[in-house]
Amino acid sequence: MKNSLMAVAAATAASALALSLPPARALIEQSMVWHMLVQMPLLVTTGWLGAAAFTGRAGTGWHDARRLNRFGLTGFMLALGTMAYWMIPATIDRAVVLPTADLAKIGSLVIAGVALRQSFGVAPAAVQLFFAGSALPMMVWLGAYMAGTDRRLCNAYSLESQIAAGRGLVLLAMFLGLCWGLALWQR
Repeated sequence: MKNSLMAVAAATAASALALSLPPARALIEQSMVWHMLVQMPLLVTTGWLGAAAFTGRAGTGWHDARRLNRFGLTGFMLALGTMAYWMIPATIDRAVVLPTADLAKIGSLVIAGVALRQSFGVAPAAVQLFFAGSALPMMVWLGAYMAGTDRRLCNAYSLESQIAAGRGLVLLAMFLGLCWGLALWQR
């Protein structure tokens, strides 16, 4: 099971990284949808799956990380701050035009995925509700704003691309909320 999970994590990572390299890089340079709704979630998913694949392996240091992440608070704060940062239009522009910013985006979003996986594993429902209740409405608000404004927020993308990404961000937030609710209900 762990080996198949590692294979899925590696395939997800390869897909996300391919979008930062030519020729697939043209997709995120031309479309905010590919950048915000495909690559960024793939990076977070890579971290999540990687953490799941390595949980419980000897010598991985997860037990030390759990001590620092009591009730999931540290991990949720890290993930929420990281994802909020990469939703700022100026940082999205930088990631498109600066290779160092793109590398920072890749690394930080993978770490955010690891932090989320660790936090959801130890956080009680009330803590999960607090952070999901902060992150998901933030995504919905930003998506609605992006889809509803007549101003381009990112210099790297057209207004049409921004509107499509905004609508997609609202749908992604709704999907993530549904997934979270189902996972909580199954617990």
